[in-house]
Amino acid sequence: MKKYLVFSTVSLLLITTIIGCGSTPLGAEDVARVGEMVITMEDLNSEILRIPPYQRSSFETLPGKRTLLDHIIERELLLLAAKDAGLEEDSTVLAMVGDAEKQVEEVKTRAMGQVFYQTMIIESVMIPDSLVEDYYERNMEQYRNDPAAMVSHILLSSDAALAEAQSLLDSGVPFDSVAIRLSEHSATAAQGGSIGWTGENLDIPFVGEDQELLSLLLNTEPGTVLPPYTTNLGTHIFKIIEQRPEFYESMDEVRDSIEEMLRPALVNDYFRNTFMPELHEKYNVTVNQSPVDGVYAVINETPVTEEDILVELETIPPYQRASYETPEGKQLILESMIERELIRLASIEAGLDQDSSVVAQIVQAQKQVEETMKGALIQEYYQRYIVETAEVAEEDILAYYDQHTGDIYRQYAQIQVSAIVTDSDQEMSEVLAALDQGTTFEEAASLFSTHQPTAAVGGDLGWIPENAPVPYIQGELEFAVEMFSAEPGTNFGPVRTELGLTLFMVSDKVEDGVKPLDDQVRQSIQAALRPGIVNDYLYNTIFPKLREQYEVEINEAAFLPSSSIGADSLMTMAQEAMGVDPETAVRYFRLFLERYPENERCDQAQFLIGFTFSEQIKNFDAAREAFGTLVRQYPDSELADDAQWMIDNMEIPIEEFIPMDVPVEESTGE
Repeated sequence: MKKYLVFSTVSLLLITTIIGCGSTPLGAEDVARVGEMVITMEDLNSEILRIPPYQRSSFETLPGKRTLLDHIIERELLLLAAKDAGLEEDSTVLAMVGDAEKQVEEVKTRAMGQVFYQTMIIESVMIPDSLVEDYYERNMEQYRNDPAAMVSHILLSSDAALAEAQSLLDSGVPFDSVAIRLSEHSATAAQGGSIGWTGENLDIPFVGEDQELLSLLLNTEPGTVLPPYTTNLGTHIFKIIEQRPEFYESMDEVRDSIEEMLRPALVNDYFRNTFMPELHEKYNVTVNQSPVDGVYAVINETPVTEEDILVELETIPPYQRASYETPEGKQLILESMIERELIRLASIEAGLDQDSSVVAQIVQAQKQVEETMKGALIQEYYQRYIVETAEVAEEDILAYYDQHTGDIYRQYAQIQVSAIVTDSDQEMSEVLAALDQGTTFEEAASLFSTHQPTAAVGGDLGWIPENAPVPYIQGELEFAVEMFSAEPGTNFGPVRTELGLTLFMVSDKVEDGVKPLDDQVRQSIQAALRPGIVNDYLYNTIFPKLREQYEVEINEAAFLPSSSIGADSLMTMAQEAMGVDPETAVRYFRLFLERYPENERCDQAQFLIGFTFSEQIKNFDAAREAFGTLVRQYPDSELADDAQWMIDNMEIPIEEFIPMDVPVEESTGE
């Protein structure tokens, strides 16, 4: 049966708890107790940090934290109930936990292998100087650096600006100061005109390809200011800041990069041709070219069997599996299994099961086992004691059925038609003879029909509504009306159609009207109603019962604004909450009245309590009570008359206050 409870990411988070005595009063920072588990505000803040950032903001407010607390309490209640129901020994739960525990061992093996490969293989491979030198000498050109120049410029668009710039430079004003002041090139002016390095085979920054200019820049002494030069940008004054001649990076400078390029091949060679053969010998590996009594290999006296290979095959994605199901593919799997097992044995012998990074990954995997246990317990309890317990009442089924007889369960007259098509009278005669001898219409269609789309499905043309054309056939059939009124099993024809000589049969039909409330319709109604009924049962029956059973205690004061918040700030918070969280708004207005009973805005707070109940929560009884309190306690308030009016009129539609005989003035356009 389908499980309807789907816990949100938030409700499935790990819960940090403090275990305490149930009789101890909750402290100021304690927000709730569930059984013996105490949840603190610090715990909630920690949980918020584990929520994805795009979801986090809605839980960072006090109302949001209160909502988060409800998620945690609900999860803990279901968990306690599942344990008390003995579901920790349930076979489904144990199977899920068993799978998670297997993953712990896989995590351990993988983590040890990674550390082992890094420390015992990669880091143990030394790269001889001779290989580095040989690579360097054979690839020296890639370490050659072309001549280059660091250049600054001043870009100008008029003769007057050019003259001003040259005058300033001639008078000794630094080049970068002139560039900042006069250069019209916004990308470089603020940096004193610097365009960076340019060199052979490179475009000049911001200018592009200009071989004449490039030659000038590369062949001019540092410190030289070139005469004005015009490019596609405008007129420039260039200054050579620094020249860098052609040079080759030394071998010492590039040694690290060369070693990184050489290392993978050397490591692979060492691993395949030295290290693994040593492990094969050390752990007495025997490989059978063909399986012997179902044994492919023996590693340290442990056999690798056909069954082991098949288990490994199941871990390969289905779309890749076929290539490994051959004898050659199984040998590849065997080699991988041997390699993995040898590294595991060597890792354990090297003590890597105690390595800090390995232990950290194991601890994380073990936490996942605990989380799997919790999730499995909750889902099994939910399925068994909530989904399967909540029944859809017969009156609800009947009401839903009656409500939808005009849409969902309205059916229109239609028939299901099958056909057999032949190319000749002789072939049709064979069809008719076969039918006379007891061959079913479906069998005959499969054997004789030349219409391939329907022959493969026993001649079925599908359901045809009344007055609709027959599929695959243009035009109307003379006997269509008669065929529509016939009982299932009635044959028509054969007649000549565009398909060929065609024999029809009405295989099924439904009459115009309402579908009967049979088992199929009943099941569809139950499926439609069950999620809502299950949800109501969970929140209106199960959770209240569990809250009482496990003595849930909540410190509501922990979710109220701090006592240090002033009256005006608290009033503002309450008003801002009215549109998004009216329940919280009422709570804050009441808190305002409690903390500041002499404040001049108390009548306003009392009025807004009534207004929130009336206009947003739609709890009119609570609204009347709130407005009545205002009238009694603040009779001199300007809002007292408004409160009395609300008491008298709050449920009257606004339309009734608009006189129907008042003409609407037309706009004059003025």
